[in-house]
Amino acid sequence: MLERIEDIQGIGLLYQANGKSYTCHKATLIYADNGRGKSTLARVLRSVSTGDTSLIANCKTVDGTLPPKVVLQFGSGHKVSFDNGAWSEQRPDVLVFDADFIERNVHSGGTVNTGHRKNLLEFALGESAVAARAEVEKATGESKVAADKVQSLATQLSGHHAGMTLVQFEKLQKVDDADVKLVDLQKRITAASNVASILSKAVPMAVAEPTLDIDSLFVGFAISLKDVHADAEKVVRQHVAALGNESAESWLSQGRQFDDSKTCPYCDQDTSENDLISAYQTHFNTAYSDLKAKVTANLATVTSGTASSIVENFAQAAKMAAAHATAWAEQVPTETITFDAEAASTALAKLQVLLLHLARKKLTSPAEPVGSVEEKNQATDLWKKVLVPMQAANLAIKTAAGGITAYKGELASDNIQQMQQQLQILQMTKRRYDATVVELIGQLGTARKAAKMADEAKKNARENLDALMKTTLEKYEKDINVLLQKFGASFTIRGMGANFRGAAPRSEYGLLLRGKDVSVEGGPPSFATALSESDKRTLAFAFFIASTLTDAKLATRTVVIDDPMCSLDMNRKHHTRTVLRKIHSKAGQLIVLAHDVYFIRDLRDALRKEDKAPQIAMFQLTVAAGDYTGFAPLDVDKECESAYFQHHRLLNEFAEGKGGDVRSVAKAIRPMLEGYLHRRFPGLVPKELLFGQVVVLIRDALVPSPLCHAQNLVDELNEINEYAGQFHHDTNPSADAIVVVATELKTFVERALTLVHKGVATTGAAS
Repeated sequence: MLERIEDIQGIGLLYQANGKSYTCHKATLIYADNGRGKSTLARVLRSVSTGDTSLIANCKTVDGTLPPKVVLQFGSGHKVSFDNGAWSEQRPDVLVFDADFIERNVHSGGTVNTGHRKNLLEFALGESAVAARAEVEKATGESKVAADKVQSLATQLSGHHAGMTLVQFEKLQKVDDADVKLVDLQKRITAASNVASILSKAVPMAVAEPTLDIDSLFVGFAISLKDVHADAEKVVRQHVAALGNESAESWLSQGRQFDDSKTCPYCDQDTSENDLISAYQTHFNTAYSDLKAKVTANLATVTSGTASSIVENFAQAAKMAAAHATAWAEQVPTETITFDAEAASTALAKLQVLLLHLARKKLTSPAEPVGSVEEKNQATDLWKKVLVPMQAANLAIKTAAGGITAYKGELASDNIQQMQQQLQILQMTKRRYDATVVELIGQLGTARKAAKMADEAKKNARENLDALMKTTLEKYEKDINVLLQKFGASFTIRGMGANFRGAAPRSEYGLLLRGKDVSVEGGPPSFATALSESDKRTLAFAFFIASTLTDAKLATRTVVIDDPMCSLDMNRKHHTRTVLRKIHSKAGQLIVLAHDVYFIRDLRDALRKEDKAPQIAMFQLTVAAGDYTGFAPLDVDKECESAYFQHHRLLNEFAEGKGGDVRSVAKAIRPMLEGYLHRRFPGLVPKELLFGQVVVLIRDALVPSPLCHAQNLVDELNEINEYAGQFHHDTNPSADAIVVVATELKTFVERALTLVHKGVATTGAAS
């Protein structure tokens, strides 16, 4: 709560205003004539609330030498000061409704612009949306920084991908041997003019590799005649052994074809009862004949399959393939094709010895199995040693042939333009993976991720604020329209909302007047022409009150209202008092500044009616030395009893349509204006002068007389006096015979009140 306005200096008419003697209470009512500095005081309080020091800097006393200075005392004696162009601290707990509030948040000269709607939104949302708005601003700023970073990196990369979009450039796949391929492309471009001769060269061909089925050989070696009778086999073996010749079994087997199982083919003796002959019949059966054939075949397979010519023929074919590959070396560099013939020959010779030994052994005793597992493994390993050098050579041949075939295919379809394009792409690819570019693209990727996250955060923040604004503004619109209805306004607001178009969010609303939509911008009809000054101020006041009454921290706020009833009719003044009583009941403090002492008196009485012993402070801003303004006590009841205020009230009531004796009203115009001039220029207007003489005194005043400040009113005062003087006997002996026309009277009453209230002539008055 504001406890004292201790000192104000160098600000407008508040040049050396000391208010230490005047304590502010929960309700503080301050009276001042127009032009006495109440709006300046409201501006000082707005400045400490918002921290906007320009409000004070722009009001520096024009003819003063003292620098602007303010000392305010808040609760518990805590002092807040303005000195050297800065506040010691900001007091956002002070809420101010004044002309500046209207100019900043509602309209200026009847025009509503984007700035007004932006400020109104901020005010309407209040502290409930401070965090959400701050988050939007933070996220928006971070999003912009992130986007700028992306743009900066993209700009740095622009010189590296001329002729290709950045996206295409980034997607280029790394080529490890780019330099080699560049050389290759250059060669292909050169070769493109000599395609026929290049394509005619032979392509190396893989050499057929020998085959030898080791498994089948050893299967044959392992065959035995299980169906041969054991005794017969024993008898035949003993007999063959007795003959002492390795070929005896074969000779006996061949002789079996002449045996008819009855007589000997050699001596024609009877053999039917001969045990040895029976044994031959059992031993040398069909299975044995088949076995012998297989054994003989295996021997032939071993002989041909292990011939030394196998290696020699392969070596000759591999040498020719190597020569063909070498012929392509200039176009298709390949690995050297070699064949280790010595290793293959050595292994083949060892394999031949092993297999021939086993084959011959089997041939000697066909029915006996030969070849152990070890011998088979040895043969398999030796054959692998024969094949491995051949396979290695063939792999090299196939690789070379593949490269050459691919080159031929490319060369056949190549054209110089396509290869030039490939060359450019390859050069671009090489540049893409330059260390500097890789670093920039890496930074760009990181920046893009950051930008995406920042955009998402911005979107979420806006959605959160949107939801909060929607809820708040829907209630705000409803509360405003209730207030407008109670103020007796003929219009309402509609479509209260917000949008993010532009740099900052702003409010959106329209007016509904007599069933017709009125846009706050544009028209016709327009805000400027559709609403009266009273309507505009009423709307602004409703905006302020609707937000203030829903402020969650209202109990800790100091609410300052400057001239709440300016331009308001009697009904609106009445409801204004009702609203102020409500604010007083909820707020920490209510400060009202007014130029209408009757309003102050009535508000005081209304507050006392609600609370029999309220803490109400009342003082006024009055003329001080040098025609500046100072603080002074206010006896509101005495002020209201003065002739000036009586005349003033009489004119006000008539202007507000409350009736009254028209002749009394007509007679009250001139003394009301005389009272106004006496109060505006105390001590400078002799009381004995008639009104017309006072006007002449003002007209003829010379600088530096303060009366010069009223010379802009001389014509208006004369015109009003010319009308009002006819009802006074001192200027018109037949005053009582003059008929008072109510319509004409109302015009001059309103002109007189405008002059007193605003200190200016009515628009359109003669100049």
